[in-house]
Amino acid sequence: MKVIFYIGHHKVGSTALQSFLTLNWCRLAKHGILYPAVETRGFAANLARALGYPGPDLERDVNIREPHSALAYKMMAEVSDRKVPQQFKRLPASVQMMLALQNQVREIGSETVILCSEAFANFGQVKPELIRTLADWFPGAEFEIYCALRRPDEYLVSWHGQRLKVGEKIPALSAGGAESYFDNIHFNFRTVVEPWLQQLPKARMILRPYGDILAVGGSTEDFMAQISVRMPDRLVPAGQANSSLPRAAMEIVRRGNHDLPPARAHALAQYLLTQGAALKPVANGTVEMFGAELRARLVAQFAPIHDYLSELLGRPFFDDIDALGETLPVPEAEAVRDLLARIDPAALPGQDLGDYVLHLRNTHAI
Repeated sequence: MKVIFYIGHHKVGSTALQSFLTLNWCRLAKHGILYPAVETRGFAANLARALGYPGPDLERDVNIREPHSALAYKMMAEVSDRKVPQQFKRLPASVQMMLALQNQVREIGSETVILCSEAFANFGQVKPELIRTLADWFPGAEFEIYCALRRPDEYLVSWHGQRLKVGEKIPALSAGGAESYFDNIHFNFRTVVEPWLQQLPKARMILRPYGDILAVGGSTEDFMAQISVRMPDRLVPAGQANSSLPRAAMEIVRRGNHDLPPARAHALAQYLLTQGAALKPVANGTVEMFGAELRARLVAQFAPIHDYLSELLGRPFFDDIDALGETLPVPEAEAVRDLLARIDPAALPGQDLGDYVLHLRNTHAI
């Protein structure tokens, strides 16, 4: 039996891949490839699809779309002070999840098991032995590990936006936010990769720069092309799973998360998620989120990490690594002010949000 671990990283298309694997669960299973559920909602959704019913909305139940994120977060919560994210509800113990997974493998007779979660990227930082604990549930199996990594400046901006979308109160990247990641998986990518190599030294490691993934069409296409298992044809595409805030909107949402009640901050973020592009903000690829001095620090801090990754890959890991030190033409504050001027306060969901945008615009708070 072959077990393929997709370990992320975050913000590289993992949600789209998980949606794809969930939508195609039945056809994959019939071809000996199991994307296993780990709890009752997942089992019910898979049964519905096997019987020809459409199944639940993947956007509404993360347990069904991302079963192995539920497993990974539960495993980490059981050995550390980390909490399971609130969107993963009513989870059984990780041992019960793994027994359920084993039962599926035994009854279906799968030749390949795919465990897919960006949360696996955290194992090395939380407790590297979790990797071995997970692998030990598959005695005698052959392992493959697929890991995608994004150039750190692009990654940090995307991760910053993700945290803002869910209402976190965090500093701006240029005001301490970026440095807070230097010693963890969100910047030191060696802490993502190395523990998996150490715990599973015989595994085949597939390391993919995000630029190469985009060049072949995205996370699903690259994953299918890189793993050693042939996927069946006539699979259902999942499409893009995650919407993103425009860079020009991030500071507005960040201020809102600090200044507004959570429900109103969420409403502001949702408005900018859904309507931000229509407001024609400054293009993301031109907005500078760090500044020249901070970029110089990013370059210095990331150099040994890039050397490590490049040695593993046998070539420079990021072929555009020089761009890490290059400032983009439009300062973030300028892009934010431009977007504030484009927002019609009356179009916002509630006068309070309109007043808040006017406050940011008129007091030159940004």
